[in-house]
Amino acid sequence: MTPSEVEPTPESPLMAAIDMGSNSFHMVVARHSAGEIRPVQKLAEKVMLASGLNDTNELDEKAFQRGLECLRRFADCLEGIDPKFVRCVGTNTLRQATNGHEFLRQARSILECPIEVVAGREEARLIYLGVSHSLASQDGNRLVFDIGGGSTEFIIGRNFEPILTESLHLGCVAYRDLFFKDGKITPARFEEAVIRARVELSGIDFEYKKLGWDSAVGSSGTVKAIKNGLIENGWYDDGISLEGLYKLRDRLLQFDCLDDIDVAGIKQDRRTVFPSGLAILIGIFEQLNVTKAYFSDGAMREGILYDMLGRHQPEDVRERTITSLQKRCSVDVSHAMRVEATALQFFNQVKKDWDLGVFSYDWLSWGARVHEVGLMVSHSGYHKHGAYLLQYSDLSGFTRQDQQILATLVLSHRRRLREPDAQLVPVHLHKKVFRLILLLRLSVIYHRSRRETINLDCQLKVDGSKISMHFPADWRANHPLLVAELEQERDMMARTNIELVF
Repeated sequence: MTPSEVEPTPESPLMAAIDMGSNSFHMVVARHSAGEIRPVQKLAEKVMLASGLNDTNELDEKAFQRGLECLRRFADCLEGIDPKFVRCVGTNTLRQATNGHEFLRQARSILECPIEVVAGREEARLIYLGVSHSLASQDGNRLVFDIGGGSTEFIIGRNFEPILTESLHLGCVAYRDLFFKDGKITPARFEEAVIRARVELSGIDFEYKKLGWDSAVGSSGTVKAIKNGLIENGWYDDGISLEGLYKLRDRLLQFDCLDDIDVAGIKQDRRTVFPSGLAILIGIFEQLNVTKAYFSDGAMREGILYDMLGRHQPEDVRERTITSLQKRCSVDVSHAMRVEATALQFFNQVKKDWDLGVFSYDWLSWGARVHEVGLMVSHSGYHKHGAYLLQYSDLSGFTRQDQQILATLVLSHRRRLREPDAQLVPVHLHKKVFRLILLLRLSVIYHRSRRETINLDCQLKVDGSKISMHFPADWRANHPLLVAELEQERDMMARTNIELVF
């Protein structure tokens, strides 16, 4: 075959990650090539979502619309990208906003892809994933910090694995509104912001210093702006140093108002949050005894891409998390696997008629595998204990929505049949999640005897709210316990207008 006859290597599919931060929204469109994520397009807009939170943590209409308008512009770049390779993630402000669910609902209709809100430590893990893939590998531990608009994440990791993660309530937009709300800058206010940051850090500094690190890295816009300011003013000494930060502080304090700030290297759209971001960074250096830090172009959006890539390959971190949770809670793994296999068998039999989809498959699989984690606490009401653990634990790789859905499945897999709580499960997912609950309950009943083998072929058919279970002709005589359980379940389901026939 001549060179001209060699078939070209097909391009990998496009992927897109959207980071709905408290200060800025970012989007990266990329391809996976030669083991790396190669960006094709990057977009960023200052949305200042955090500045729209009022005293009752409700997003005001202006911030609400700024966010949606930005997403409409991002949506134009998603055309032709398979939705399974698009992931949109919200952070601190959307964790706090009391009307965040309505923002997510409208965002979902604009982007036509799943919208997720991640917990602080999951945000930290994704940040570390993005940063670690952007830097050369090294021996020893690495400290990574990311100053956002509403929160700052801290991670100590080694290579690509985070070891210690934390998210603290200090961010450049939040601190601007707290210490410089009227636009005035004074040395006293600036020092008060530094001290407040140090107080926040005092809760984690002992543990972080004890573990230690060999290098420190900052990511995202605040650290990038400060680095640029240091370079332009000649105060960058092969990295960010505390001495350089003090010089930048002294230059900043020559100005009386945020609108007057004119420091070389600091862009105009960054100036209003520059004092608060600088105060936080100085607080980090002083409290954690950081001597020098570097900047990484990698951040949460790149971490989202690498994490999404892992979800389509064997190294999905969520699988490791589920396995670890089973081990920590001493789950009977063999029994959980039998319940999972039957639940997924039922799922495959009804997925088309019930329009369940791929995400539903994952939720049911994980729910079956961890449905007994609550036994670690107590046998009495273990489904309630399990639901609590799943909702409030830090589960790497899982979004808040994932955890709330798993908690809902586990809470309702036995005893009283509950429909999904509107506060936990988005309205558009209620029907699907409720149907997953029904499938999990039937699988648990099927394996109530906990026997390793049960030779009973069951075919499930559904027609709207009617479920028909078809067994072999002689099954009633040979499985009286199962008959009794199903009769009880039939009465339970009837209370929610579900007809169970067997």
